[in-house]
Amino acid sequence: MAERKPWDSAYKFLFSSKQVFHQFLTRFVEEDFVQGLAVDDVELVDKSFVSEELLDRESDIIYKVTLPGREVYVYVLLEFQSTPDKTIPVRMLLYILQLYDQLFRSSTKGLLPAVFPVLLYNGSLPWTVPFNISELIAPEIPQKYIPSFAYYPIIERDIPPEKLERIKGLVAAIIYLEQQEDDAALRRTIDKAISMIAEEKPEQLRQFSHWINRMFRGSLENRDIDKVNQLTEVKTMLAEVVDRIEQRGEQRGVQQGIQQGMQQGMQQKAREDARKMLERGFPIADISEITGLSEQEIKKL
Repeated sequence: MAERKPWDSAYKFLFSSKQVFHQFLTRFVEEDFVQGLAVDDVELVDKSFVSEELLDRESDIIYKVTLPGREVYVYVLLEFQSTPDKTIPVRMLLYILQLYDQLFRSSTKGLLPAVFPVLLYNGSLPWTVPFNISELIAPEIPQKYIPSFAYYPIIERDIPPEKLERIKGLVAAIIYLEQQEDDAALRRTIDKAISMIAEEKPEQLRQFSHWINRMFRGSLENRDIDKVNQLTEVKTMLAEVVDRIEQRGEQRGVQQGIQQGMQQGMQQKAREDARKMLERGFPIADISEITGLSEQEIKKL
């Protein structure tokens, strides 16, 4: 697959838009309290509310959601490692406890706000980590003393493509592209991904374009992406990024071929030198040390 950034800045940039986050929350979280939310009901939490330390991590996003008569917070952990991480439940609980500790430092009046924890995982391997931290703790004491903390999992590999096509929208198109295993599959799915965002507004089309350019290390200029207003422009841009991905792949293939050819040439030269030394009666152990060939390989010569 195309080389991607080892950090999650592309997604954090994407979810900095409350329109995109609202779409993510209402279309991928199947809980009653998020149904019927309006875009203006969600607000990205900034450093005026929580510390810079809590917000600076690339993998964490916090939104405040306004419900009738109350407010809750939605905490999303972006987990884009290739393999499941058993520490995730502990990390998520620790983050929320840090948030609560900070809230207590400012005021101890009233109840703490509810925090809804969401995990977004795009790894290729199945997610095998328990959904509740209690399953990671040995039951050596009465159950009531063992912490119980559950998170809401959104596992990209487990979402059927048919569901994404039905949901549509920018987030569905991105997850659909994420599910593709190689560059050839990515090219084949361009039309399908574009059809999923056919009803998006120009602002969301530009956000989609920025995400593609960031995630797949495109070389398009931001000023060019900011001019995107139509679906056809997004398709052209996506095809251009895929072209450059494939070109980089071909260049890597050429470089690997050159290196392989050099190695084969060096091996051939070592075998020729070994034959000459055998003809002159050099000990096999000495020939092996000089040429780097194994004694077994020299004996075959």
